[in-house]
Amino acid sequence: MAKTAETRDRTQMEKGTQATSSRLFELIGLKGKTTEPGPGPLPCEGYADGTIQMYHPWSIYDLPFEELEKGYAAMRTTLPKKGWKVVSDGPAANKAKTPTIVADSPDGDYSAELQLVDRRKDPTAKTKVSLSVTVVSRCFQPS
Repeated sequence: MAKTAETRDRTQMEKGTQATSSRLFELIGLKGKTTEPGPGPLPCEGYADGTIQMYHPWSIYDLPFEELEKGYAAMRTTLPKKGWKVVSDGPAANKAKTPTIVADSPDGDYSAELQLVDRRKDPTAKTKVSLSVTVVSRCFQPS
């Protein structure tokens, strides 16, 4: 049986996802280039039809790896100080063992995944290093 989710205003959830992303960008405090796309909907697996979550991936790049690394490391203490609950902090389950922090927002409506991406040894990689951030909202039924 599929789970049900609260009904929420889609526009408000999209704005909340964008605002959460913006707050994280400010907390990271790095001034590199950033990717542009805004939040968009994704279906929620295991929930009733029509249940979605807002999804906002972006990255900071065009900075030295050491600067990205410092910004990433600082988030380990900054997030909890700002009320975020760090759910996991360690290598991702991928071949590169990418350093990854996953944290839930103080209100529980959003989660963020931060990854320190290092592709300097990959000759085909267009972007060699970045700090990748993905913000997702809780699952909801749009009103």
